[in-house]
Amino acid sequence: MSARTSAVGELRHTFRTPVNHIVGYTEMLLEDLPPDDDSHRAQLKEILNAAKVALEHISAALVPSETPATETVRRLYAELEEPQARVIRAVTTLIDAHDLGETAEDDLRRILHAAEQLRPAGAPGADAPTVPEMAPLDDRAPSVLIVDDIEDNRELLKRRLEKQGHVVATAENGKKALAMIEASPPDLVLLDIMMPEMDGFEVLDRLKGNAATRDIPVIVISALDDVASAVRCIEQGAEDFLSKPFDPVLLKARVGTSIAKKRARDRERAYIEAAGAVAAAAASVEAGTYRAGTLAEVARRNDAVGRLARVFDAMATSVRAREQQLHERVRALKVDVARARETAGGKPAAAMPQTGERVGGRYEILATLGRGGMGAVFRAKDTELGEEVALKTLRREGITDPAVIERFKSEIRLARKITHHNVVRTHDLGEFEGGYFLTMELVEGITIREMIDTRGKLSLESVLAIGTQLADALAAAHAGGVIHRDVKPHNLLVNAEGVLKVMDFGVARLSERSAGITEVGLVVGTPAYMPPEQLLGEDVDARADLYAAGVVLFEAATGKLPFEAATPMLLIAKLLQDEAPRARTVNPELPAELDELLAHLLAKRPDARVQSAEALKERLAAIA
Repeated sequence: MSARTSAVGELRHTFRTPVNHIVGYTEMLLEDLPPDDDSHRAQLKEILNAAKVALEHISAALVPSETPATETVRRLYAELEEPQARVIRAVTTLIDAHDLGETAEDDLRRILHAAEQLRPAGAPGADAPTVPEMAPLDDRAPSVLIVDDIEDNRELLKRRLEKQGHVVATAENGKKALAMIEASPPDLVLLDIMMPEMDGFEVLDRLKGNAATRDIPVIVISALDDVASAVRCIEQGAEDFLSKPFDPVLLKARVGTSIAKKRARDRERAYIEAAGAVAAAAASVEAGTYRAGTLAEVARRNDAVGRLARVFDAMATSVRAREQQLHERVRALKVDVARARETAGGKPAAAMPQTGERVGGRYEILATLGRGGMGAVFRAKDTELGEEVALKTLRREGITDPAVIERFKSEIRLARKITHHNVVRTHDLGEFEGGYFLTMELVEGITIREMIDTRGKLSLESVLAIGTQLADALAAAHAGGVIHRDVKPHNLLVNAEGVLKVMDFGVARLSERSAGITEVGLVVGTPAYMPPEQLLGEDVDARADLYAAGVVLFEAATGKLPFEAATPMLLIAKLLQDEAPRARTVNPELPAELDELLAHLLAKRPDARVQSAEALKERLAAIA
């Protein structure tokens, strides 16, 4: 009777275990669903209903007090076909939706695995179920180490576990067991207590006291069945405690559960380590030390962090390549800057105002840096902060024009909105003896205008370095709603390190027209660098700056403007009517990609041009 009950119990366990897995994981998925997710809820309830039907068949066929005949088991397998198919259909539908998240998909995969075990291929009357192809949870057979000083005990456990598909090793004492674990950690240890030299308590203590072996689950199997021994083992970190003689079905369940927990922890640890590797890679990108292929190991994972690693590596490698490309171009630009300075070194200095004069009570004039249409720029010392700045004044004779004054005031308001390393930073606005001034970051360098005047056409690398940095600056300005409206070589300064700085937002204004700043028909800017819509006094947007950038790059690449004429009126007529010449007709050495890009920038109609500074930057980066 006892043997018959054991056999029926083992069969019931074999059939009910996968049903239990199906129900357990499905209920957890239902708990995590949003209240209004009716479509997914219906599929999950279908799984539960099918599992309920399967359980009813199992309970009816396998009665604890009866010994089942072979035909009964065969009929049970046949009866489980329908609920198994229902589970597989519902799970497949949920997986195909791809909208439950990675954790949910892992649980669905476990449900599929359990459904396959419910009525496995090769069972009496069962054909192989149609299960979607998915990576197995773990292909490797579980490894178990049995530690017991009695050979028959070791052999009994080994044969039973090997029959269940485990890879089993044995050790006859605690010292040998520890050495084997150190050499090749198993998935589970089955440990006896009463052993000579080193008992199970000491082995357990050493395993749990070592960070390298702490997470290996241990099930203690001992003839000591007193509560005190069991409590001591659990307190020392044992996963479970079984008394000898043990129940085979209970042992199988405890072993399976312990190994499943261990592998889940291993996957979690590996996932965390992989995520940490991606985070470390992000830090190395920020530090400029990232190398392509650093995440190759993580990228081989077939999960979210693996996909992230693959995308991250591709993006970081691309960014690194572009940074290197820009570095090389800027280095060539530095050479052109140095040569242009040497050529310009013999020019007579501009007339100098009196030095030592204070402007605004705090700025001491040190020298004149240049003069323009709206005023002059001086080197000055901020006596309050002890720093040198550039100070720009407005010509006194223009003070009576309210529009000019308002444009000058708007320069500081707009420029303060732009914080970018390729834009000259503006500090302060003030009045001095009936006029206005503003102070800006002092940049030692040479303008693109001076470089072209002294060098003629610039090298391709210099042109691309200028264009890339100008595109960066304009992208920052346009993102803040600011249009420069007067991009030209005179307003582009390059320092000795090859860093371009965009200056003079004095005629810039917000994308939205501001009443009172520009009179109807008043053209603000330099005609040679202005698009047709700006010449006609129409509303302009960011594409006006991109047209001007095209003129600057055309001139830098060829040494000539795309449109030239003897008088301003003839020049404006050409700008409005004629198509710009191709840059390669002036400089045949230019690559076709740059020639095409310049033609695109210089299109008459705004909608035919490059549409954004970011797009311009991308096009420049693609030129070899």
